[in-house]
Amino acid sequence: MNKLVAQSRFHTLAKKIPILKTLVANDGRKIYDLVSGFVYSQILLTMVELKLFKFLLSGEKSIGELSAYGKIDTKKMLLLCNAASAIGLLKRKKNSYYTLTRLGAAIEGVHGLDKMILHHKIFYRDLQDPVRLLREDFETELKDFWSYIGNQKKVTVEQAAIYSSLMGTSQHIVAEETLDLLSLKDFRHLIDIGGGDGTFLSLVRKRYPNLNLTLFDLPNVIKRAQENFKTKRLTPNIAIVSGNFISDKFPVGCDIIFFNRVLYDHDDVTVKMLLKKAYAALEPGGCVVISEPMAGSKFPTRSGDAYFGFYTLAMTSGKPRSKNQHFEFLREARFQSMKNLNSVNNFVTSVIVAKKPSK
Repeated sequence: MNKLVAQSRFHTLAKKIPILKTLVANDGRKIYDLVSGFVYSQILLTMVELKLFKFLLSGEKSIGELSAYGKIDTKKMLLLCNAASAIGLLKRKKNSYYTLTRLGAAIEGVHGLDKMILHHKIFYRDLQDPVRLLREDFETELKDFWSYIGNQKKVTVEQAAIYSSLMGTSQHIVAEETLDLLSLKDFRHLIDIGGGDGTFLSLVRKRYPNLNLTLFDLPNVIKRAQENFKTKRLTPNIAIVSGNFISDKFPVGCDIIFFNRVLYDHDDVTVKMLLKKAYAALEPGGCVVISEPMAGSKFPTRSGDAYFGFYTLAMTSGKPRSKNQHFEFLREARFQSMKNLNSVNNFVTSVIVAKKPSK
């Protein structure tokens, strides 16, 4: 069948047969969208960079108002707004007035999404030569941005502030999804390994005011967490421990440990070592939680295998793993009772829980 479809004369003939005509047209549209996908992403990026979603929240605007606000020539602003309308971000009304669609409003409404979209300028530059990215090892911009990746030197306060800010932004989205999937009401003490600026623990505190919380991360990273907790008046209620989770032991005395978007940053040897450290630090009967993008098991996924597959490739470290790969590593670390918590939003994160046996 594939050999047949790969012949140009098949498509010429198929256009004359009603059933085949529909199939060929559907395939054509999918191919067109794949080719045009980068253009669509740049339209979205432009709308965010010009802050047009925010401007349109107050109501419909004329092309003149949009042009003045964005400091873009009227004809070019018209081009942008029509393009944004074509991909479902805006709705064009009569006399060249525009308003947000539900999708456009959602982009403004999801916490930190605008910062994540702007961050992709770095990723796109690393992807401008994907064949080179696949064939060669070189210093990418993403590796430089995520300065803790493969860095044998001490991460500076400035470097930590740059990546911790974006990490905190993405963590807010991941944390809400994770906490919606997993109840913590039966736990006593939670440790967040590589907890960054404390975004996750801040959200945990809101839902579970009596749960003991500890954040563990690099010395120059926890300074940002201390500032955040102080601003939110959480400093007395959350313990902060400085350390390197690769070379140092984890804090002990907890009954649940979280790895939030940590393991997929690292190679298999490091992941196995981190899970064994978690097992040693947990009290008997305690649980480890992995929340991060995951590859598909039987079938590759767009978010795990395609997007995060290439994102981690550009980072030059780690990879998204399937549920079964995580289960294999957890078993090797002696964890039991492993389960995957399914979510309709698995493009945001997937969650695995495993238990350390009781005595």
